[in-house]
Parts: sequence; structure tokens; C-alpha cells
Amino acid sequence: MSEFLIPILFTVAGIGAIFSAYRGIRKGAVRVYTLEREAILRRATYTMMLGMLFFLAAVGLLIYDQQQQQAALEPDAEELTTEGVAVTTTPVVEQFPPLETPTPIVDFPTPTPTPIICRAVVDGTAGSGLMLRETPGGAEITILQDGSILTLLEDAPVEANGLVWRKVRTVFAEEGWVAQDFITIGAGCE
Repeated sequence: MSEFLIPILFTVAGIGAIFSAYRGIRKGAVRVYTLEREAILRRATYTMMLGMLFFLAAVGLLIYDQQQQQAALEPDAEELTTEGVAVTTTPVVEQFPPLETPTPIVDFPTPTPTPIICRAVVDGTAGSGLMLRETPGGAEITILQDGSILTLLEDAPVEANGLVWRKVRTVFAEEGWVAQDFITIGAGCE
């Protein structure tokens, strides 16, 4: 019975504070001037807060006492006695729900090397242009002006008619062969 005495006293104090606040509110709302009414209402608010704190303290004490009683009734998990023999148990932690063991990913994609795109510029024709041909030294396709940008294709250079020929593609997607002496090849593409 003694564990309930303090929570009961807190509850009675809380009820008393709330009735006092109610009486202050009624008194402040009827017969006094505005400034006095505000002061009375402020005091009533503080008294209501005090009553609420008393209620919370009473509930907190009841919960604390309940937990203390449960802790006193439960035996220690570490030492249990069975017929006079002390048995020490080890707590087991289980995962709920059980997790599946992940399977390793074995199939890694193989990286594909990115091809290097080599560029060249028509240069050194003295304004007369460079012939784009079907084959090294073969039939003419078109004339490329100085400054035309070309993409070097992966075909190996070919020697014909005393010149080194490179297979190229123009900006307009025309493919053919040009004399290497009249193009300037970008760095790293020789």
C-alpha cells in the first residue's frame, strides 16, 4: 500500500491545482479589469501546468514501481540453479526473420576497350584541295578542301605510286583513300 501513497498524493495535488485554476479562470472572466484578468488567467495557466506535472509524476512513479516489481520477480538469466547445481546460460541472439545467405555474383562483365578515334586535317595542298579516292591511287570520289576534318579508319597505311595512302571518312560519311603527305594527323594517332 505504501507504493501507492505518493502517486495518490500527487494525483490529489494535481486535482487541487486544476480546481484552483478553474476557479481563477471564472474569477478572471467576470468581475475585473482587463489587465487584472490577464494576470489571473496567466496564473491559472501556470496552475494548470503544475497540475499536469503532478499527474505525470504520479503516472511515472506507478510505472517505475511496476518495473521494479517485475525485475524483483524475474530470476537472473545468467545463473539458474537446477537441483543444487549452478548452470550458466549464454544468451542466443537470433535474427528474425532469418536472412538468406547472399549468393556471390560470379558473372562479371568483361570490359570492352573503347576504340581511339583518330582525326586528321587536310593541310599543305596550297589551296588546290586533296583528292579522295576509291582505292590508293585509284578513281576520284571528291576533292577535299584545306581544313577539312577526316577520321582515320583502322586500315593499315598502304604504299602505292610512291605515296603512303590512309583510309579516311569525311564529315559527310564518304569513305576513301588520301595521300598521307597532305594531311596532319592528331597527336597519339601516328
